[in-house]
Amino acid sequence: MAKALQLHLNDNVAVCTVAVKKGDVVEIMRPDGTKGEVVAVTDDTYCNKIALVDIAQGDVVLKYGEVIGKASAAIARGALANDANIASQPRAYADEYILKAKEA
Repeated sequence: MAKALQLHLNDNVAVCTVAVKKGDVVEIMRPDGTKGEVVAVTDDTYCNKIALVDIAQGDVVLKYGEVIGKASAAIARGALANDANIASQPRAYADEYILKAKEA
């Protein structure tokens, strides 16, 4: 059974479906139905993100195929990715998702 889900093929993080411990082999279910693996290099809790690749400081972090932030520190493949090492990026959600009256 997969221990993490990659939500979009372009994502560089996956969401853990169970808690994982350092050294665990984490099976990743990809959105196309294929599977991959990553070895956890840190403990990671349920619903947190695990890095699928090495992410350099300043690189974008992708989840849902969208930029959710930039790495504020290097994140190793298999490491916990969270607010301790990801700086969120502000977005203008209203401009992206709310229909303007003239467009309706």
